[in-house]
Amino acid sequence: MRISISMSAILIACVLVAGCASKEMAPEPMKMSTAPAVSLLLTPAETLTSGDPIEFSVIGFDVDGKRTNAVGTIQWSTMGLEGTLQPIPFAPDKNTTTTAFTPDKNARAHAGMIFAESGDMKATARVRVVPPLPWAEDFETIELEKIPTHWIGATGKFFVREKDGNKILVKPPPQRGLDRSNVYIGPSTMKDYQIQVDLMGTRNKRRLPDMGLIANRYTLDMQGRHQRLQIRSWASDLRMAKTIDFAWETGVWYTMKMMVEIADDKAIIHGKVWRTGESEPAEWTITAEDPLPNREGSPGIYGNSPADIYYDNLKVW
Repeated sequence: MRISISMSAILIACVLVAGCASKEMAPEPMKMSTAPAVSLLLTPAETLTSGDPIEFSVIGFDVDGKRTNAVGTIQWSTMGLEGTLQPIPFAPDKNTTTTAFTPDKNARAHAGMIFAESGDMKATARVRVVPPLPWAEDFETIELEKIPTHWIGATGKFFVREKDGNKILVKPPPQRGLDRSNVYIGPSTMKDYQIQVDLMGTRNKRRLPDMGLIANRYTLDMQGRHQRLQIRSWASDLRMAKTIDFAWETGVWYTMKMMVEIADDKAIIHGKVWRTGESEPAEWTITAEDPLPNREGSPGIYGNSPADIYYDNLKVW
């Protein structure tokens, strides 16, 4: 039996398989509006630097949402940042104005805002300044009830408060939401570092907290109710977790140290805990291996707080 295929069917088939020998049509260049801008966008909206200058651009949009050059004169300012702005003159053939922010050479780790304003229009961007290692934080320069501004995940959950004549970091039981929180204090691309902190757990009736450190996306966790020490990559799937019995007391300061080594396509995660003020043990308290290694990740702190957790003397090197 002979099957007849019409020319129209062939054409449809050609279109469905990305065209038969047809020439690709180059996209037409975007036409800029000449109408005045009614809103501004500042880009990049969120960025991190270890000290290098960052260039920001302002993009204008008219009432129809089209990009426009008519953004007016841009006024630049900062809030909470330690550094200088160097505006770059407006170029008539572009739809942006730009400025460069350069952190102070000896700036501490911090975060703040860049503002671009023209008339009633305003655009904002956030900058995190995180200098190279080593870092040390004893919280003495942090405002009470605040946290280091460059941290991720701590706002509204952790607070700097006074205790025994010193400033320390506290994670109280939350008024709403989950007890568990991860806080990240550096870039997600970090590796080959060690992290250490002093920490103390308390008791809330029969409830005890879990507390610890984060490195390369692994968590070293002193578990209160179970009286255990655990290394894991993800609490929801303990595929490589290592857990040992570890008795610890509430109301007592402990020092915790953590590091991750990458060797022969696996991660070796080390953890150490001892009473603050005593000599550091020569051997690691716990060691785990991961055949599917996390090769990088921000250092951080961990807390699961049905009762208050205290942190002090945080170091990364």
